[in-house]
Amino acid sequence: MADAATLTNPDSVERVRAFWNTEACGTHFITDFQDDRDFFAQYRAFRYRTEWHIPAFAAFADSGGREVLEIGCGNGVDGVMFARHGARYTGVDLTAEAVNATRRHFLVEGLPGTFRQENCLQLGFPDESFDIVYSFGVLHHTPDPVRAIREVYRVLKPGGMARVMLYHRHSFNYYVRILAFMRARALLKVASRAGRWDADRRRADSGELLGVRGNATPEIWDIHYRNFLTDGWSYFRAANFVHHCTDGPECPFAFTTTARGVRHLFAPFRSVRTSVAHFPLNKYGADSSLLRAVEKACARTMGWHLLIEARK
Repeated sequence: MADAATLTNPDSVERVRAFWNTEACGTHFITDFQDDRDFFAQYRAFRYRTEWHIPAFAAFADSGGREVLEIGCGNGVDGVMFARHGARYTGVDLTAEAVNATRRHFLVEGLPGTFRQENCLQLGFPDESFDIVYSFGVLHHTPDPVRAIREVYRVLKPGGMARVMLYHRHSFNYYVRILAFMRARALLKVASRAGRWDADRRRADSGELLGVRGNATPEIWDIHYRNFLTDGWSYFRAANFVHHCTDGPECPFAFTTTARGVRHLFAPFRSVRTSVAHFPLNKYGADSSLLRAVEKACARTMGWHLLIEARK
């Protein structure tokens, strides 16, 4: 998934930490709230309305009494659901921001849990510590997903279950939205500055993170242009451009994979099942049963979320 130069670059993990530490994942979706309790309640509602496949995949109801590790705890929304169903929950994240947000979420809900700042490439837990390892939309943001999956395997008990979501390459989002629309839009921005690239490069800032998340704000195209000034035309190669089109143009890594790639990644596991979900027609509009039915039909083949259940 990543080349040797990327994996041996000592700056790689710190780049990931710097980007994700600007805010806990998902924070930018909720902008009007009264306090922590109100924010977390709104975020839970938003998450499970727009990504309605998560509760069934995570199997919160089956986690009671089990040792559950979540890698990439974000705002703690899924962790709270595990804890509500009686799991002995441990949430880890590369960033202090996410660990603190998860701790606050558990506090306002009055739930027990353990929260630690950890690097998923080298987890600080003994072998065979957990019954379930859950990671939703996180491990593809590491510089070395293969090594991260090996750590998942190591800390799972024999017979334990890993539930992991990775970005799906054979999807509408990858081919149409990212490689066609977003790449064309970013190239238009570059073309609009033709003849001024050298001058713009001399005036470019030091590359300090702006902390822009998502792809909805107009300023993302300025950041794509800044990235082009730094990287040149190689910035628009598919294998590179995708990193900057999932969670924001400053995101350093966002790998995609396929069902065949999953078989390689999860080769040590005894059994591996995959399915595909998430074609969010209703993410920013009104919810409706018709949209949900169309989304389900499209998501089975063209969805962005590759859902993996792997038994050790």
